[in-house]
Amino acid sequence: MVVDDERPFFETYQDILVPEGYRVEWAPDRKTAQARIQESSWDVVILDQRLQGSSGGDSGIDLISKIVPTGAKVIVATAYADAKMIERAFKDGAYDYLEKVPTLPMMLRIKVRNASEAVRERRLASLTHAQREKELQDLWAACRSETNSNRKGRLLEELMVLLFRTVPGLMNTSVRQTRADEEIDITLRNEAQGPFWAGENSTYVLVECKNWSKHVGPNELISFRDKLAKRSGRCGLGFLVAPGGFTEGLQTRVPPRRKDDPLAVAIGPTELDSLVRSTNRNETFEKLRDDAFVGGDDFD
Repeated sequence: MVVDDERPFFETYQDILVPEGYRVEWAPDRKTAQARIQESSWDVVILDQRLQGSSGGDSGIDLISKIVPTGAKVIVATAYADAKMIERAFKDGAYDYLEKVPTLPMMLRIKVRNASEAVRERRLASLTHAQREKELQDLWAACRSETNSNRKGRLLEELMVLLFRTVPGLMNTSVRQTRADEEIDITLRNEAQGPFWAGENSTYVLVECKNWSKHVGPNELISFRDKLAKRSGRCGLGFLVAPGGFTEGLQTRVPPRRKDDPLAVAIGPTELDSLVRSTNRNETFEKLRDDAFVGGDDFD
């Protein structure tokens, strides 16, 4: 939710965040914001420091103490940053602050992503086994039914993060990690036990999600394998996820894997369904390893 009395700022936030897969809604004043805080749950609230109204001044800051108990992370947006305001915002429970300067688009993406991931991690950590399994089923169903491609991509990332969390020792370290020449969707630190995870000699496991309406071809798998190889032996294992399936060329045109090459495992819709429904995901992941360059039955 964006709480800002100036519609152009809301539209700016919306234009930046919607392509990232977020739902963005607006509260143009304090009264509307208070009502919406009560009627719905939010992961992140972008709160303008100064809202017009009878209270004047830093009236936006006054809302922080009302928002924080709901579990949402508050990011204060300001064109008037000063030490006193920042100190007060953090004292009241703000998660971060954002200055209305030319770097706003870049910083907004980073700060909202960090805040939303913190909310997600807290929520996932509180789930019981039964709740977690239901969440997996619900996320997979939402991935298949979502028509907005940006939102679908974010749901797919959430699904994969939760799937890997079910394997003890696999710890999510980042989502959408961008480097100068590439972007990795999910990075996992591998401290999992068992011959499969330990045997691949991979300190980190990378996951790339191809949320395409068309089938994914061999060039994408080759490119992904190259990304693994660039990481100086720290990433011997990665998963290329394509809920839309793979082309037949994946089976016949990918060069054979040499002994020391990273292992790039292809996961299509049938494999995803098996993982979601699995009662032993270690075994399911091991089977996917055995079929790494075959891609199951998801070929055209």
